[in-house]
Order: sequence, then structure tokens, then C-alpha cells
Amino acid sequence: MLSPKTQYNLKNAQEYFEEHLCAGDYYSEGERIRGQWFGKGAEALGLRADVGRDEFLALCENHHQKTGESLTQRRKHLRREMDENGDERNAANRRVFYDFTLSPPKSVSIAALAGGDGRIIEAHSRAVSVAMGELEQFASTRVRRAGSSSDRETGNVVGACFHHDTSRALDPHLHSHCILFNATHDASEGRWKALQNYEMLRAQKYVENVYYHELARALIDFGYGIANHRRGDFELKGLSSALRDKFSKRHAEIDEKTRILLANQPEKASGNVADIREHIAHDERSRKIKNVGREKLLALWNQQMTKAERAELAGLLAEKGFLAVFSG
Repeated sequence: MLSPKTQYNLKNAQEYFEEHLCAGDYYSEGERIRGQWFGKGAEALGLRADVGRDEFLALCENHHQKTGESLTQRRKHLRREMDENGDERNAANRRVFYDFTLSPPKSVSIAALAGGDGRIIEAHSRAVSVAMGELEQFASTRVRRAGSSSDRETGNVVGACFHHDTSRALDPHLHSHCILFNATHDASEGRWKALQNYEMLRAQKYVENVYYHELARALIDFGYGIANHRRGDFELKGLSSALRDKFSKRHAEIDEKTRILLANQPEKASGNVADIREHIAHDERSRKIKNVGREKLLALWNQQMTKAERAELAGLLAEKGFLAVFSG
């Protein structure tokens, strides 16, 4: 699944880096998630390998990470956003970055994380890289001439990718946050300008399908069976829907909060329910749990499964030559 989210608030963007991108959804003493730079724009700025805190925060402030000078010109104007009650309001329109989050089907996360098949984690990372390479081709910038405007393709982004492995409910949830800063280099004008994301959003389904195709191809090579869905995604054969639902508590929580909001304010049911769900998902986050390491997570997942479900997962992994990482 590919889910885009725009970050407008500088303070929130900085906190998002410190408290979520680098920390994941649980705390383990001394552990930090290392992001990786990607994109032709990042290369042009000399950004390679691991994401540094100072570099990331400088770009959030629209500063060149080496010179400290403004990277692009910015125009501030108003936009409409949805508040916690589903009502629209005016807010300052200052795009800091775009967060394109890629995640595999739930059964894939279960096999990779609860089951311990590390090959799937690597395959996910490779599929994300291929998908982001495709998305980069749709990068563009706005061109204004004689009172009219149009978009010009630039084909480069300044990106930072962070790989996570749990949901806020501590379910196995493999996903990657691909941060695209609001800057792209316009070769025609020889300068950095704001990134126009219209064509990237139009290409969202295509990029999502590229990710699914690359991941499914790797899973088939590993020996897994694939059950395709009409909507374009898939699940692994051999894992029941009951087990998938058991490890989808965050999704169920969002469903319930959306149901309650619409029950209390039925007039909002005719609006964009997807926007309401997105607001709940991003802005009504439960507190992170501290001092949860990998062993505690595996034990937690093991405890939540019935004996039959543990046997189900162990059997699937055994077919691939893996031993289950939990006891039956």
C-alpha cells in the first residue's frame, strides 16, 4: 500500500523526525532507526548513506545543509485542512515535506517479523527502492510566465527513507516512510524550486503496483504462494484471515474511532471519510511504549497467537526451510 501525507508545520516536522522516524513505534534503550538518503536531488546536494539529524532538520527549514542559505523561494498562502472534529479550517500553507509510506500486505509482515524470515524484509526494502525510483520520474516544479502557470518535469527528488517494523499497537507492520523534501532542481532555470507533487499523486496507483510487483516476484522466488486481489494487492497463501485480523489492531482502532465520530456527527458522513480516517491515523496516536526490544516483541506476538495459529505460521515457514522463532 502507498499512502501519501503532506507535512505543513515546521515544528511538527522536526518532532516527527525525532520522535517517530528515528524512534519507530516503540522505544528500546539506545536504539535509533537510521534513515538513508535517496534520489538524484539528494546526490546533487552531496547527501549519501545515512541520514544525519542536522542535515534533515536544515532541509525542513528550507536551508542548504552545507551553506545554511535558503534552498528555494517559498510563497505562503492559506490552505484548507481538517481539524480533530472533521471540520475544515484555514491554515498556513507551507509544505515542509511529503511522506510517502509503503507497506506490504499484513500476511507478509507476519511472516517476515513474527515468523522471522529476514529475506522478506530485504525484499521489501528493494521493492521500496524500485518504487521510489519510479515515483521520482514524476517530480516536477511550477513554471509561471506572463500570468499563467504550468508544470515542468524535473525528475529529481531529495529523499530520506526510514524502515519501521511495528504499528502503534505493536502489531507486526513492516513499512517504510519515504520523505520527499519540498525541493527539486530545475535544470532549465539552474536553481532549486519547490517540488510540485501533482503528477506524483496521479501516479500513486502505478507506483504502488510497481512496489507490489517487485515484492511479489521476490516472495514467489522464495517459494511463497500468492493470492492476488482484484484491487491490485495480494496476501500470502497459508495464513488465515483470522490471524491477519488479530495483528491489525491499529486498523480496527481507527475504524472504531471513525464510527464513533460519524455516529456523533452524522452530517460528516457525506464528506470525505477517507480524510477523517487519515486525520485519526496521523493525529490521534497512542503513546509509544518504552523499553520494548526485539525479544519482548517476539514474545508478545507469540502470546497473542493460539496454538493452532502458531502451528499455521510455523508450517508456512517450514515449507520455506525456516524454523519458527517462537515455541508452539
